[in-house]
Amino acid sequence: MGILKKIFGKKAVVVEKTTPKASEYLIDIDPNSDSLSKAFKDFYQNHFINAYGLSRNEVDTYFFDSMSENDKEIAKRLIRQNLRLRQSHLFKAAGILKDKEALPILYDQLNTNTDLSWLLVIGQAIWRINGDDIYSKLLRQLKEHSSDTMREAHFDQIVDLKNKESIEMLFSYLSDKSRLVQSMAISKLNFLSAGKHEQKQRYDKEYFMSKKTDEKFKNDLLVNLRKIN
Repeated sequence: MGILKKIFGKKAVVVEKTTPKASEYLIDIDPNSDSLSKAFKDFYQNHFINAYGLSRNEVDTYFFDSMSENDKEIAKRLIRQNLRLRQSHLFKAAGILKDKEALPILYDQLNTNTDLSWLLVIGQAIWRINGDDIYSKLLRQLKEHSSDTMREAHFDQIVDLKNKESIEMLFSYLSDKSRLVQSMAISKLNFLSAGKHEQKQRYDKEYFMSKKTDEKFKNDLLVNLRKIN
């Protein structure tokens, strides 16, 4: 896993980053076969040829929904037989595809890694498949992590669970020591307040701080959060 060095103010922080690396994949199909759909070929291109777009969240991942059931089974097998290469985009794909057969490998990876960044990626995949509570515990560890960069890099995951704790975490991040994390929390709360993205944010930090004990307001945020795919 590469090393990410982030400058925030006058402080330099070094943490591990879960980005793809060049590897020798085990591929047991002809990816150019006419029997495979365009959606599958786009999936293959972005996971086994050039995954950097995925790592930068620049790829339309329509293919997960558009592949046929047969294509999905092939995709699951390809992901599963390459999971031990320990690449974040493969872990994520196993979770999105809800591949139960990948669980033994994912748990093995979870138990043999100690870096929280990796654990959050692997834990997310496991949770997407079977709802394991280990993921919520990892999200709580993220909140207490000493590295600003770690909390910034994984901020978007804190609302994955779409429960009351997700909303409480968002409010707690308003007081985070990282100003960037605070800004992301304000943006996310504005998005949930409006139920959509808006060009200009309606509310500032002080407004949301005043709503920390407003249960009706927080329940409305949760309703909007649960509407997000």
